[in-house]
Amino acid sequence: MILHRLVRLAVVLLVVTFLSYVLLNLLPGDPTTQILGLSATEEARAQLRQELGLDQPLLIRYAAWLGDLLTGDFGTSYITRLPVAEELAERLPVTLELLVVAQAVALGLAIPVGVAAARRAGRALDQVLTAVSFALLSTPVFVLGVLLILVFAVTWRLLPATGWTPLSVDVGWNLTSVLLPAVTLGCGQLAVYARLLRTDLIATLQEDYITLARARGLSPRRILWRHALRPSAISLVTAVGLNLGALIGGTVIIETLFGLPGVGRLIVDSIFSRDYLTVQGSVVLISVGYVLVNFAVDLVYAAVDPRIRRA
Repeated sequence: MILHRLVRLAVVLLVVTFLSYVLLNLLPGDPTTQILGLSATEEARAQLRQELGLDQPLLIRYAAWLGDLLTGDFGTSYITRLPVAEELAERLPVTLELLVVAQAVALGLAIPVGVAAARRAGRALDQVLTAVSFALLSTPVFVLGVLLILVFAVTWRLLPATGWTPLSVDVGWNLTSVLLPAVTLGCGQLAVYARLLRTDLIATLQEDYITLARARGLSPRRILWRHALRPSAISLVTAVGLNLGALIGGTVIIETLFGLPGVGRLIVDSIFSRDYLTVQGSVVLISVGYVLVNFAVDLVYAAVDPRIRRA
């Protein structure tokens, strides 16, 4: 399985990086204009294109970049003249913390909400939770972010609207600065996880072994949390792995909206400045993370369901 995943990782990286490289080069504009300015002469721009290798055909440039990547060299930014690997290493902790806190918020609320809705399926609580879930699902993250900023930052002044405090500087201020973006990012996932867990739990509670557990006199709470939750969590684990892509895509919007210095903000700034190598390095990083998370999800399957482990 590991060998299969490694081959799949290589294929995914090759396809994703090639397509992103082509799309970036199809964008209007010239990196030399961003570097030298509008007043630069055509001779100066041509010389800079030659120095950066932009005068070479697209496939040759991609092959050269891919060869450097295999040696661990992500290239040098056109704009900042810093190694792309250093910029990614500086921005990555911000994005990782945002993803982890967003998933923790989503799962921490989705599991009790899904369980409560499944226990009272069709009742008033279930209907209220269903309505709230559909409201969260239908609200774009940037709209929800603006609403949360308006309520918690502008009106109540409980949390900052923008800015970032590193974890190494102050833990309290760090949690304060990450909470609002993480809640914004995790609310959509919360609705998905809660609805999915509710549906699977309702089906699991109709199984014969659950009926046998009730006949043995086990308490409803023990039946629900010990015997029904684990087999119902398979779809939830799958959704967590697949939705990582949505969360990574959401960080681009969230980090821009809240002014966080993460990889998503770096991608946006690099696209506008035509910094191709920085965007490419970010794409590689995101692709590797996505495939590795899905590989971890496969391993979690075996831990959750003994039937999969035996197979």
